[in-house]
Amino acid sequence: MKSVAVIVPALNEAANIVANMARVRSCLNDVPGVTFTLVVVDDGSTDDTAALVRDAGKDDPLLKVLRLNRHFGKESAIYAGLSAAQAFDACVVMDSDLQHPPELIAQMVEHWQSGALVVEAVKLSRGNETPLRKALVQIYYGLFRYLTKLSIRGESDFKLLDRAVVTAYCQLPEHGRFFRGLVKWMGYDAVQIPFDVAESTRARSVWGNTALFRYAINSITSFTAYPLQIVTLLGGLTFLVSLVIGGMALFDKLSGAAVDGFTTVILLILIIGSVLMFSVGLIGIYVGRIYEEVKRRPGYLIDQAGSTLTAAPAPAKSQSATKTAAKTVPKPKAKKPAAAKASVGSARAAAGTTRPHKVKTKDSQQP
Repeated sequence: MKSVAVIVPALNEAANIVANMARVRSCLNDVPGVTFTLVVVDDGSTDDTAALVRDAGKDDPLLKVLRLNRHFGKESAIYAGLSAAQAFDACVVMDSDLQHPPELIAQMVEHWQSGALVVEAVKLSRGNETPLRKALVQIYYGLFRYLTKLSIRGESDFKLLDRAVVTAYCQLPEHGRFFRGLVKWMGYDAVQIPFDVAESTRARSVWGNTALFRYAINSITSFTAYPLQIVTLLGGLTFLVSLVIGGMALFDKLSGAAVDGFTTVILLILIIGSVLMFSVGLIGIYVGRIYEEVKRRPGYLIDQAGSTLTAAPAPAKSQSATKTAAKTVPKPKAKKPAAAKASVGSARAAAGTTRPHKVKTKDSQQP
């Protein structure tokens, strides 16, 4: 029988988490030939989310909680859940507020059993979002596709991944992760299932405009360095403008029509200053990302005492690399000192052994 882990990142969901997991479980009971384990990844909740899941797990042994030490973010929670569930045949990632309909999981498993390595749910509608947010989301999708050459339009974190895909994802070395973008970047053939975003069970969304804007910046800069070329373009544009204005000023000077004033100077200072500040800020974003990567801190830390799911060991890639390195380094052979060799020969002679002890000298060695 196949085993599938349903990874559910959660943050301060004490009001609904037990009821939501009960609904997810009810949608999975009728799927034949598959054992489902619900894994709630508590991303440092300040309420009783983890405790409630642990209590509910006493009645449902296949309901587990993986508690992080603090709030690391949704991407880290997904990474932690997938890393801990690498032993399962497949993993499903979904939101805890049921905006991802759990009824689609059975259909996802069907496609997976037919050979699909990735099954992803694609949004037909975005629920009760404001027109402004919908417009901004479409602009973001367009920018992401133009800058990274990857299209994630309408995609969500609601995906089923085969074990091979989960292993490949967990072996990626980067610290700053963008789940749906990385799955698209890996290039596995995917089956898409359309769905309408359901009403959230949360009273208030944790994703405000500022958080979404930061999320958009991080996702783009983690996939491409193309925005850095904007600095070069702005530099070239500013140079062309300076040539035009400088030529006009020189012509007025030579024709005797130059007029004293500060308007042009002030405008040039404002334009150049704005371009410089924008360029420094853009470069600073990438320097910050480099800083986060070179520190090599783990993307999350697990509270083992508060978890009921044991974390997975280190990825197989690291272990194989260690073994390969061990094979390539020959072990030095221990050499016996001359005194030890002489004592061995003396002992054999005293014992009357028939096998003579040959001592090689420099003259007896073959060239």
